[in-house]
Amino acid sequence: MSEKNQITRLDREISFAGSILDFCTDTVRLPDGVIQKWDFVHHRKGRGACIVPVLPDGRILLVRQYRPALGREFLELPAGGIDPEDPDALTAAKRELAEETGYGTADANWSFLARVNTAVAYCDEYTDLFLAKDIAPTGAGQHLDEGEAIALAVYEPQELLTMIREGSLTDGKTVAGILAYRAL
Repeated sequence: MSEKNQITRLDREISFAGSILDFCTDTVRLPDGVIQKWDFVHHRKGRGACIVPVLPDGRILLVRQYRPALGREFLELPAGGIDPEDPDALTAAKRELAEETGYGTADANWSFLARVNTAVAYCDEYTDLFLAKDIAPTGAGQHLDEGEAIALAVYEPQELLTMIREGSLTDGKTVAGILAYRAL
């Protein structure tokens, strides 16, 4: 895209500063010179890690949890934010898998799948997707954050693809993770 066709941010004002999200208003100049105000969400952690955890028999472990924003339970891949003490996204992925599911696997069974931007039109958050093969219970059980209530569910990959096509599996990182895994 040539420079004359670029949108230029002139200013950013924070309308609300939350503990995880900041709501901002950007003042931008459009390619035709018009000035507009655009809403923008800044995610303070900015990034997350999501895991496609595959059991030795090929089935995939998911979590089921209530999501207040949409007022219902969702079936999702285990995931979470990257904490300041995490040196990288893979470390966060391993921690999240253990905390949310009580499962883990050998270091050699981890691989990077893809990076997805959560909502490119209005948010700067992204999530790194990882594959964890041959997972097994660690014996430590789940270590959930305060307020988390997570149930475990196991599905065949083909069942998940059907659920995606039928519209019953709709979480973006989960859909992306399952499709990235199947593309291998």
